[in-house]
Amino acid sequence: MIEGADALDGETGAGTSKKNRPTSGFNHIIANGNALKLSCELLRNFTTEAVQRAATIAEAEGVSKIEPTHLERVLPQLLLDF
Repeated sequence: MIEGADALDGETGAGTSKKNRPTSGFNHIIANGNALKLSCELLRNFTTEAVQRAATIAEAEGVSKIEPTHLERVLPQLLLDF
């Protein structure tokens, strides 16, 4: 008699249980610690740069608060720069 995982292979529908199916999300991706730190730093720099550029435009318009339109105006060039 076969025991364990080998016994499941002979059953009808083997390998189709929910826990054996590939996931459609990012739950199965494991990132290297250094890659994760670098990605976080890149995102932090990107966000900081976006806010600084939007603040420059807001200041030029004489507004003291950054509005979504300021970010919308800087994003095209910012994406090209990064």
